[in-house]
Amino acid sequence: MAASVARIAATQHGRITCEQLLVAGVGRDRIKRWVADGRLRREHKGVFSLGHPGCEPKEVYMSAVLASGSTARLSHLPLGYLLGTFRGPPPPPEVTIDVPSGRRRPGIRIHRSALHALDVAMLDGIPITTTPRMLLDLAPRLTPERLARACHEAWVVQRTTPLMIEACIARNPRKPGIAKLRRALGADVTLSVLERGFVDLLRDHGLPLARTNVDHRGDKVDCHWPDLGLTIELLSFRYHGTRHAFEADVARRRRSDHHAYTYGDVFERGRAPRRRSRCCSMEREPQPAAAPRPLAAAGPYGSTSVPPA
Repeated sequence: MAASVARIAATQHGRITCEQLLVAGVGRDRIKRWVADGRLRREHKGVFSLGHPGCEPKEVYMSAVLASGSTARLSHLPLGYLLGTFRGPPPPPEVTIDVPSGRRRPGIRIHRSALHALDVAMLDGIPITTTPRMLLDLAPRLTPERLARACHEAWVVQRTTPLMIEACIARNPRKPGIAKLRRALGADVTLSVLERGFVDLLRDHGLPLARTNVDHRGDKVDCHWPDLGLTIELLSFRYHGTRHAFEADVARRRRSDHHAYTYGDVFERGRAPRRRSRCCSMEREPQPAAAPRPLAAAGPYGSTSVPPA
C-alpha cells in the first residue's frame, strides 16, 4: 500500500490527493493518522505532500493544479515562468478550469474558461495550457512592450511561431486581447544592452534604423532593413557561447545571408558597423520583401519535445 502511494506521488512531484489515497486502499482513518505523524502534509484541501512539504515551483504548482479539480491546467504567468518566457521570482499559482463553478482555493488564482483539446498539454507531469494559449490569456494583462518580449521569448525558447498563435486565436475568437497580441507579434523590440547599443549607434550616425527582432523568412532576426534587403545579427558571447547556439547561428546565416557584429564592434569599434552599414545602404538596391518560406507543419509545441510552442 505504501509503495503504491509512493509511486503515485512520484509522478506528481511528491503530491497526492485524498481521492488517490482512497483508491490506493488508504482509508480515511489511516489518512488522519499519517497526517498526525507527519507522513502526509496538507498542502490544500484534499491535497497532500508525501513526507516533506517542498517549496520548489513545480511542487507548488502541482499542488495548485491537483487542488483545483480534474480539469485544471497551470496557466498564465506561472506557466510562462516554468517555460522560461518570463524571468524573476516564481509567480503565485494560477490555473484555468473549464467548470463554471464557484470553486475557490486560498492562494490560487482560478480562471474559468473552456479549453480546446489543442490548447492543453503536459509539462513534467503537470497539466498545462500551451504557450500560444498562455500568450492569448495574458494579452489583456501585459503592457505592449512586455507582451512583445514574451512573444519573442516564446519564439526563441519554445519555437512558438506566429502561425501557431494564429491557430490558437482561430480556436478562441472571442478572447479579449486578440488585436493587442497580433500587434505584439509584429512589434519591434530590443532585448539586450547590445541591441540597444547598436540602435543608438545607427541613430548617432544618421543611418537608417532597422526593424529589430522581427520575423524574416521563417527566422527571428536581430536587425533587418526590408528596403535594403539587409540583415544584421548581433552576437553576444552570453547567447552564442554554446555549441547549439553556434550551430543555430550558422544555419540562420545561411538562410538569411546576414552580417554579424559583436559587443566589441558596437561598443569598442563603433566605426566598423557604421562603415559597413553605410556601405551596404549605398551599394544595395531596394528589394521587394521576400516571400516568407512556408513554415514546417508542427504540433501545438513545434518541433521540440518540451512545451515549446
